Amino acid sequence: MKLLSIFLVTGLLLLSGCTKAHEHNDNSSNRVIEQLHQFQKQDHFASDGYLYLGVEDKKLKELLNQKVAQTAESYIHLYQHSKHPSKEQRLKVLSEGIHQINPDTLDTEDREQVATTFEHFLDITGLESSEGILNTWMYGEEINKLIEQNNLSP
Repeated sequence: MKLLSIFLVTGLLLLSGCTKAHEHNDNSSNRVIEQLHQFQKQDHFASDGYLYLGVEDKKLKELLNQKVAQTAESYIHLYQHSKHPSKEQRLKVLSEGIHQINPDTLDTEDREQVATTFEHFLDITGLESSEGILNTWMYGEEINKLIEQNNLSP
């Protein structure tokens, strides 16, 4: 009888834990979606008042902010349809988003600002690395390969 009681209590505790874990996943997805909505509304290419002077061309600035907002919307869509998207899914959205922008049309400061802005998506979605996506976009494949080779050298 004691053994049956122990199994029953253990089962109830496990069931309760699973329910709370599911609630936590929902809350964390909702938190990510809320952060993405806030990020989507920001002007990422305005002067920061210190080092970055901002994009001067209003049409280009609007286009860049639009691409960031579209990427945020893609992430929101992903999190609405998959409560815990895989790393590959999140990296795919990042890659597709940043590759909508041609780095050759930007000066160095604006290119760095685009990469920094897209790096914020890593923080919001819990990715530790872009797996070379941002470096490849920023510097090109050849230079990125040299950087990777240098990092692998003893």
